[in-house]
Amino acid sequence: MDFFDALVRYEVHLWNHLDEHVRDLGISLGTLHGLRVIHRHDGQCRVQELRADLGITVGAASKFVDRLERDGLAVRSAHPSDRRSSLVTLTPAGALAHERGVAAVETELAALLADEPDIAATTATLRRLLGRLQPEAAGSEQ
Repeated sequence: MDFFDALVRYEVHLWNHLDEHVRDLGISLGTLHGLRVIHRHDGQCRVQELRADLGITVGAASKFVDRLERDGLAVRSAHPSDRRSSLVTLTPAGALAHERGVAAVETELAALLADEPDIAATTATLRRLLGRLQPEAAGSEQ
């Protein structure tokens, strides 16, 4: 339980700390997290891919896309070959928010983790552990 407690507490405090930094850019860390999913799918993905990558319900993913559209960060369009789904595409404002948000988070993480000996190994361990819980997600967070 000590590992679990430490991991969850660190994640919560790190999330809140980084969220403060990206809020200065006019987005939340949650929004940036979703923009990263769309960006990883070449700037265009289905709601279902957002759902899977973020680990949320289809309804939550759809509402998330509604907020991205409202904020001018993404647009939803009909999928060209699947009438049952739509594609979510980053707008120029969404691509810029993604770029600026990633830069802010990377800068802050570099400062926070500067003295840590091997973050790459820790990251690999976390991805491996995630793969035990959710094999399809282990490689999608790169």
